Amino acid sequence: MKYIKAILFILSFTMAFVFFSCKKGTEPEQLKPGRRDYVWTEDTLDVANYDYMIFRDIVGNSPDDIWLGTLDASSAAEFWHYDGKEWKSMPFPGLNPTALLLFEDNTLWAGTRQDYIWKSENGQWTESFKIKLEGYDQLAIYGMSGETKDNIYAVGRASINGENSDKGIILHYDGTNWSFVDIQDLGFVFHQIVYQKNIKTYFIFGSNNENGIIDDQIFTFDGQIVKKIISPYSSAALSKVKDIVYFNSSQKVYKYKNNNMVLWRDFSGTSFHSSFNGRSESDFFDTAYDGLGHYNGEDFKTIYKTHLDLQAKVVFDNDLFVTADDRKNHKFIILHGKLK
Repeated sequence: MKYIKAILFILSFTMAFVFFSCKKGTEPEQLKPGRRDYVWTEDTLDVANYDYMIFRDIVGNSPDDIWLGTLDASSAAEFWHYDGKEWKSMPFPGLNPTALLLFEDNTLWAGTRQDYIWKSENGQWTESFKIKLEGYDQLAIYGMSGETKDNIYAVGRASINGENSDKGIILHYDGTNWSFVDIQDLGFVFHQIVYQKNIKTYFIFGSNNENGIIDDQIFTFDGQIVKKIISPYSSAALSKVKDIVYFNSSQKVYKYKNNNMVLWRDFSGTSFHSSFNGRSESDFFDTAYDGLGHYNGEDFKTIYKTHLDLQAKVVFDNDLFVTADDRKNHKFIILHGKLK
């Protein structure tokens, strides 16, 4: 009898172990709500030509090694670095570093709005690539995405001086050279490109300003063909958190599944406004209508109210940095939040 009870006990324990093991393997990970106990500081950048500057892109591998690029309408080259203590304007061999891409080994790419793409290794600018498209006077790079250092895409605009004939462009780097991807003219300028690895798809954000009416669109790109996938009636934005791409339109956030847009969260009635960046689906930051917004997996709340016009963001384990435009005082600010 004792022997039978022992066998039954072992069987029940084994079945329970298998059940809980399977349950653990099949259920989605339960994420903890993101924390909101930050200490905030505002660093003012000493920028002389405020009226001609937009801080467009910010990248970094750690809170004490961050790079900041600009969309600069003047002839000055503003390129900034943060070493954990202060922000400094750094030498840049070209003009207008509008799009930055940083790899884990600190290889840094900088696309510009002046026909060049630059490469930096170990803190030194080592290569430059002149890009030219027949029939167009000027090329500008606005976004870059690379899963490996020999497979990088860049998107932007080709234009003709004095004409309203902007064309969206895509370039590819194969580890040696940059070349144009032959795509149809969709009438949109491309501003951003991101990649979702599990579905092997690139997503591109583009816009068209015709007769003063701005039309934002999201496209898919498979390396050859560009396809429109969303046509919102109001602003659209493209976000990426933990290798998943999200699309927001009219305070609704979607995921891309089986070639369709699937609603993930509806933030209607909140101050949710634009694209976001963060650590997980329960810990990301958005430029809200009244400051910096945060979603912790349970609710969306403005955690830093400010009159500043918040722009690009980079997030680390315990820190986040946001570029900001202080229009009242004509200054540029870096908002830094650090968890207590």
